[in-house]
Amino acid sequence: MENGPRLQKLRGADIHRLGVFKAVVESGGLSSAADALGVDLSTVSRQIKDLEIRLGLELCQRGPGGFALTSQGHTAYEVACLLVETLQACEERLEGLRDGLSGVLHVGVVNHLLSTPELRFPEVLRIMRRKAPNLVIDCKVLTPGEIMRQVESRQLHLGILGTSEQPAELVFTPIFREEAGLYCAAGHPLYEDRRTAFGREALEGMAYVARTHGSPTDLRAQSLGLVAEIGANDIDVILSLVQSGLYLGFLPVHAIEALKQGAALRRLPLEGPECAVPFYACTLRRVSRSRRTELFLRVLHGVSAA
Repeated sequence: MENGPRLQKLRGADIHRLGVFKAVVESGGLSSAADALGVDLSTVSRQIKDLEIRLGLELCQRGPGGFALTSQGHTAYEVACLLVETLQACEERLEGLRDGLSGVLHVGVVNHLLSTPELRFPEVLRIMRRKAPNLVIDCKVLTPGEIMRQVESRQLHLGILGTSEQPAELVFTPIFREEAGLYCAAGHPLYEDRRTAFGREALEGMAYVARTHGSPTDLRAQSLGLVAEIGANDIDVILSLVQSGLYLGFLPVHAIEALKQGAALRRLPLEGPECAVPFYACTLRRVSRSRRTELFLRVLHGVSAA
C-alpha cells in the first residue's frame, strides 16, 4: 500500500476504527467481527479500509485465502489493545471521582458455580445491592479458559473459576473449596460393584472424562490410574457423558445431589482422600483493582467464609 497522509494525531474516529480492528483480530476475521459487533460486514470492511488509509499502512490480508495480519498489523493490534485498556482505565478513574461504586462490574463464572452452596451467590448479590445500590453486576457464564482470556483483555473485571492453570499475568485469590466425587451411571461395569472403597487396583485403565483445562480432578484421576479417553469443560456435558454409562467422571457433589432427573448415578467411595477443587477470584495483575472490584472481593470472602 502506498504511503498515505502523515498522521498528526489520533482522532475520535481513529479510536473507534482501532477498536473495530481489535475486534476483527480477536474474532479471526471480518465476518465474525461483524457478528460480534452486531453490524453489517460492509460496515466492518469500510472501517478497516478507512483505518488503513488514515494510517497509510496495510494492516491485514483478507479474501478467499483467509484473514492474516501483516507485520504492521501486529503492531497496530498492540496499539489498539493498549488504547482500549487505557480508555477503560480512564473511565474507571472518572467513575471513581463520584463514588467508585457505580457503573457496571463485569464478572465471569463457570457454568455450575452460581448454585454452589459454598459461594452463596444470591447472598453476594443482595449484599452488593445494599452496599452499592448504583452498581450493576453483569455476570456471564463462560469456560475457565475464556474467563482468563477476558480478564486479561479487560472485558471482565473479575472471574471466578477453579483451575490449576494460573498465568503470571493474572492474580488468583482463593475463595472456597468445592467437593467433587467420582461418579458412574447405570450400565457402567462399576455401577453394581458393591465394594466399600475403590482404589487404583479397581480403577486402573478405566475411561474417564477429563477436563480440557487444568483441574485437580485430573490429578486425582491420574493417581487412581484412570485413563482420559475424552475431554470436556462444561459440567452438563461431563454429566451427560457419565450418564451414558461409558465413562467415569468427577462432578460437583452439590450439583449431583440437586439433580432431579436423568439416569441414576452412583458416587464411588474412594480409598484415600476425596477430591476438593479450590476456586479462585481471578483479576488482572498489571491493573490496580477498582473500589467496586475490591468491594466485590470482600463480600465474596465474607459470604464464603460464613
